[in-house]
Amino acid sequence: MPARLMHDSTGRRLRRPFHWTAIAAIFMALVTTALGVRAVLAVQAANVPAPYEVTVVVQGENGFNITQQTVDAELARHPVRATAPLELVIADRWLTGDELLRGEVPENQIIVSTKMDNRDSGQSEAEQRFSGVGVDRNLVASDDAHDDLRFDIENAFIKNISVGHGPKAAVAAAHTAAVLLDDSPSNSAIFWFAVVGASAMLTAALLASALRFRSRWASRHRRLAAAQRKLARVVLDLEALEATYQAADPGHRPAGFTKAWRQLEALSLDAARREDPLVRLIFDRAACLDKKTGQQLAAFEADARTLTELADSLMGAGSVHAHLAGTGSTFDKLSAPINDAATALLIRLETAPGTMVAGKDLEDFRGALGELLNAAHGDTGQRTAVERWADAEKQLAKLAAKISTRLRRYPRGQKQEVPPIGAQHNELRASLGLPPVTKQSALQQIATANALARGVLGDTLQTDQAAGGASGEPAGWQRMLARFASTRKAAGDEPPKLRRAWKFGLLAALLVGSLIASGLIVSSIANEPERTYEGSGRGMELEIDDQGQLVDESEIRRYMEEDFETTQRILVAVRDAEAYLDLNEVEGYDFRESTPESVRSAILRTKDEYSDRADPANGELPEDLTIIPLLITDEGKGIMPGLISGAVISGTASWGTTGGWEHGSIYESNYPAMEAAGAAEDFAVVLKRAGYEQPDYNTTLLYWMLVFMLFFTVINVLQVIQYLLGASTQLTRFSRGSRSVQQSRRQLEQLAMGLEDSQINAVAVLGASEAGIADEAGQRLFERALMMAWREAEELSSMTLGQRLQAGYAQRAAHLAQLVALLGERDADVARRAKALVLASRGAGGDAPAEVQLPGR
Repeated sequence: MPARLMHDSTGRRLRRPFHWTAIAAIFMALVTTALGVRAVLAVQAANVPAPYEVTVVVQGENGFNITQQTVDAELARHPVRATAPLELVIADRWLTGDELLRGEVPENQIIVSTKMDNRDSGQSEAEQRFSGVGVDRNLVASDDAHDDLRFDIENAFIKNISVGHGPKAAVAAAHTAAVLLDDSPSNSAIFWFAVVGASAMLTAALLASALRFRSRWASRHRRLAAAQRKLARVVLDLEALEATYQAADPGHRPAGFTKAWRQLEALSLDAARREDPLVRLIFDRAACLDKKTGQQLAAFEADARTLTELADSLMGAGSVHAHLAGTGSTFDKLSAPINDAATALLIRLETAPGTMVAGKDLEDFRGALGELLNAAHGDTGQRTAVERWADAEKQLAKLAAKISTRLRRYPRGQKQEVPPIGAQHNELRASLGLPPVTKQSALQQIATANALARGVLGDTLQTDQAAGGASGEPAGWQRMLARFASTRKAAGDEPPKLRRAWKFGLLAALLVGSLIASGLIVSSIANEPERTYEGSGRGMELEIDDQGQLVDESEIRRYMEEDFETTQRILVAVRDAEAYLDLNEVEGYDFRESTPESVRSAILRTKDEYSDRADPANGELPEDLTIIPLLITDEGKGIMPGLISGAVISGTASWGTTGGWEHGSIYESNYPAMEAAGAAEDFAVVLKRAGYEQPDYNTTLLYWMLVFMLFFTVINVLQVIQYLLGASTQLTRFSRGSRSVQQSRRQLEQLAMGLEDSQINAVAVLGASEAGIADEAGQRLFERALMMAWREAEELSSMTLGQRLQAGYAQRAAHLAQLVALLGERDADVARRAKALVLASRGAGGDAPAEVQLPGR
């Protein structure tokens, strides 16, 4: 940053402003780093076994094949680990009220009673009379947590007992206790990914906001510095400009020249007064990006540009009026568009088939062009350069009008438009005291003749194709990308209200989308699986043990609406209901009831009938085998009292038919096959839920973490795309107009490499005819135009992808192509005429002219 911009006019130091989001981004970066370290530790801890192994002690005769030996065998296969010392006691007694309700049990101990029901209410004097689970009160923080814990452990034990488990039920209760008592921070990779991701995205969003503030401020600062340099240049040159103005004879100062000088004086004074307050605003954090500041900056820039243009015009016009050095360059600027148009017309007519215009007319036209181009060099008598130039322009206009009259005799195709005259050209004419361009002026007459010749001959020049190849507006998607990537124009530094409304609308839509997507993700992660009703029993290997052939396999499969994720063997054991259950009529009702003891007995009896399929060590069925007892009544109805499975039912999974085990409730179905299919469906859902555990983190927190992560992720992706469109130069080769710019650069390289040859060719025709003076001045204009084209090509090549997608880039690329084509045509024309001249001189005296190869051709 220039040192002079770091202090105002009073010497007060100016500091670069910063946005609060920069500090917030640094803070969030530190938070993200800390969270990342914690996430790594959490993920590592998830792979490290808990330090303590849960012990299970069996007391008394508990039934269900639960003995110390069978439980130890199961624990050897599936050990249970906890984060703190824990002992689970399986007792064959009832619990006291203090043990059950108040948790007065030995430290770090849990007592599970294998009694299925409480004592009879008539035995209220007995101290031990409750079934259930007693949990050490010190293991949990509150009474509610204590009650929830003992109910969850009891449910885990009862659910597994009800499906025929014994040792597995004890181990399942121990596992449930270990999971629920795990008070360590969450080790879920999903949770920490969301936390770190949300923090990182928020950091990126804050950083992007800070960088955007910095970028916008830097853009305004650069614009201010550029405008200040222009103003400083004009202020420093005021004395020279005044000397140039005063050197001109007061009697020969045109009105436009005097008006420009007065305007320059007033505008430079006003701009100098506004400079220091604007600098203070740019360095003020609250006002630097304000809309009003942007408008003041844009006005200051416009005044600086106007001052520069006025200074250049005054310096050039003053050199002409005061007969100072620099007169030629001033008239070169004025003559360049006329020379370009006249050169194109001469090439078009000289290369046309036949003789459309008399050769003498073309020679006169070329001579008049030479007079015009050399009018500012030297003086004849008392006539000034401006008068000479004006006379030469009138003569050239008459000859161009004469050529147009001759061209109108020929039939023409599509009418060609005459290009408009730029405002700068007329301003320069006014400062020199020349009238503005009219239809009778040389430039307009030559342009008209050019349009007529093109209408007759068609697109015969390279410049015609270059102009015709320029397309209009870019495609819709290109305009959208350009609008997305473009920086704000100086005149409108703030976005319009409609654009801001669209922006806020898109942000609102993005937020709603993030809310919905996060809800779906959290729901799929945190919610337990549910019924789908989309299956057909796939994954089920069905076996029916039915001696009476009362149930058909196809019927069971027909009613299946769930699938098994892994292969599961289902054995339907068809038995006589009256032989397995105690069925009692209920007075006044048409259904029967049973007792819990009867239902339990029926289930255990059925399991014992398949003891050959159980593990001898613990008496448990294989994990992939499930027995469905289907009891058929004398009336042909089906009763399904429960399930007997080798799979452990864990977590919140429940197959929904423990009512028979606990209360003796039964249902006699008229469709036994449907009852068996329903039990298999329930079990398929249970298996999906068996591995599900309640998340050990706050799902609401996870939800909002995902919302912010998704929201800011999309925002940052869009900002990255915008940055690439605004900064990347690797993708510009695919942008609009890039191929045209590259072709122009290659042609410019060839013209630059052949510049010395071009000068030789131009010299070859100098002095050969009166038209030689035109070639001398034309060569000077050619070299200046070549340098200007090089600068334009370099600027267009350095533009970003976002800038190239704008319509202005395509127009500038087309203009460059047209300029390069015109330079190439002019160079080829001079070489052609030089070669013809040399060939003609070689053939003098009757000798046959030999083939001539000019340098560079």
